[in-house]
Amino acid sequence: MKRLPVLASVLCVTAWAHADAGCGIVFGSGWAFAFSTPARWVAQCHAEKSVGAALALWPQGTTFAGSPAMMSVTVNDKHRPSLALFAADEQQRFRSDKPNVTVRFEPGMSVGGGAAALVFRATGDRNHELIAYVEGPTRFFVVVVTARNARSLDESKGAFQSLLNSFVPMKVASP
Repeated sequence: MKRLPVLASVLCVTAWAHADAGCGIVFGSGWAFAFSTPARWVAQCHAEKSVGAALALWPQGTTFAGSPAMMSVTVNDKHRPSLALFAADEQQRFRSDKPNVTVRFEPGMSVGGGAAALVFRATGDRNHELIAYVEGPTRFFVVVVTARNARSLDESKGAFQSLLNSFVPMKVASP
């Protein structure tokens, strides 16, 4: 009977080895953001090495690479004077990398903490995405849900909105 609790503990540790259940705040030099992982999703904070993002999320029971949809948050310097100019530059770069992509404004999506945000839907040859450009006190954040098809994107839209509702950009003051 003592083997069952030990085995259960090992399985729990193994299951969470690539996901952080308690990473509700991600921070770097001069920036941070708080968030809540959407229901039935898992999160990996500081995923820069594995996926190139400060935060990666995917549905429970799948892997990041094998899931029908995944979300990520990247952090960008504020080299542009406004969120609108930053978003326009990012979309121009996106379109030059993927000329067959269609991008349109996605109204009605809000971000937590009163942060300014612009949300767009991008449809290309292979991926379907919702992209939120969010302005924080010291950085711009790009919150994305990427899906392999339109149906998976639509099924993930609620989780994406949940992530946005909980997303609060912050400034980190060093001592």
